Amino acid sequence: MFTLIRCSSYESYTVPDLKYTQISPERKIALVGFLPYNYLMQKDRQGELYRSSATIDYKNSMKLLFLDGKDIVSYVSRNGNPKITRDNCLDFVYSYLNVVKDSGQMELQKFIDYELTPDLSKSKCIVKTVNVDFYILGIPGKSINPWRNYDESIFGFFKSAFSVLTFFIYPTKQVEPVNASFHIYDSNLNLIEKFEYQKHVIVTTSWWFNLNLDNNRVSKDIISSIRQSQESITKEFSYDFNVKYKKKFKEPI
Repeated sequence: MFTLIRCSSYESYTVPDLKYTQISPERKIALVGFLPYNYLMQKDRQGELYRSSATIDYKNSMKLLFLDGKDIVSYVSRNGNPKITRDNCLDFVYSYLNVVKDSGQMELQKFIDYELTPDLSKSKCIVKTVNVDFYILGIPGKSINPWRNYDESIFGFFKSAFSVLTFFIYPTKQVEPVNASFHIYDSNLNLIEKFEYQKHVIVTTSWWFNLNLDNNRVSKDIISSIRQSQESITKEFSYDFNVKYKKKFKEPI
């Protein structure tokens, strides 16, 4: 009966326009990743769904949202970059593949010639780039954690229970985690620092959810809401990066 009367709306995470700036640095910033990923859903022997390997959405790149950088393909060279060691190359590759799994190979193979083996001493890893001052590896994606209550206090528990008792006339709220990390590397592919973001989509469940769709932040499609949230996180990172590195860009390399 609940499934007949309950509907959900999804409120995206957003940032104000002022948190989206460009500093036009006289530095060459190569962007890698910035591709949203999700987890494949599979069933176990009991028929229960679980999340397994990650998969990248190559059709919805968010590199254009970072105004001061260019896609890594703009800096690809035929030859290996002699400044970048094999160890740095391998660290970079594993930083990406450990999260997005094999689905990230196509992105890395744009500029890295690599062959991974169980014995790392035998692994091949050559970065083929030229004239890059900074590399940024963007990894926007959903958390593997399931939905949780928007208010996890005891008061929030009673509100959720009251929502069920009123057949969702009183709405219940949960959140779907939406996370992202951005790794900053120097020209030699040494990791400088990481920016971590943990945001969420607000999931409101009620039978009157259509009344909530006049807000451009709210939709009835969780996929589009998650994507909008990821785009907002990328814009926020662009702002945070610019605020922190603007002075550094004035310093000589």
